[in-house]
Amino acid sequence: MTFREIFDQTKQYYPSKIDISDGKLVEKSSGKFKTLSQCWNNAELKTANESDFIKLMVWGIFCAYHKKSIDNFINGKKTVSLSELDMDYLKYKFEESLFEKEYNYYANLRADYKSK
Repeated sequence: MTFREIFDQTKQYYPSKIDISDGKLVEKSSGKFKTLSQCWNNAELKTANESDFIKLMVWGIFCAYHKKSIDNFINGKKTVSLSELDMDYLKYKFEESLFEKEYNYYANLRADYKSK
């Protein structure tokens, strides 16, 4: 599977727009967003029986949403949307988990992944 195929199958588990008005900056480049965290929890619950590719992408999408949420919140925006996500960052976070060799949990997936 390709990154794009996995992303396209997974994005349905997240809303296309998330309210971040409940956010709080913790440090200069860190924040907490209750609604975003709830969306992530819901996506994890909905994908419990999906492939590990999908589960990894759920995490990657959350990371990208979180990063963009911090930027938007700092700039006074009250929402973050799927179309705003930095796809290079999302791919980086997804592949960082997929290719993590310390635990070797995803070794079987690596052979089926095609990075494009």
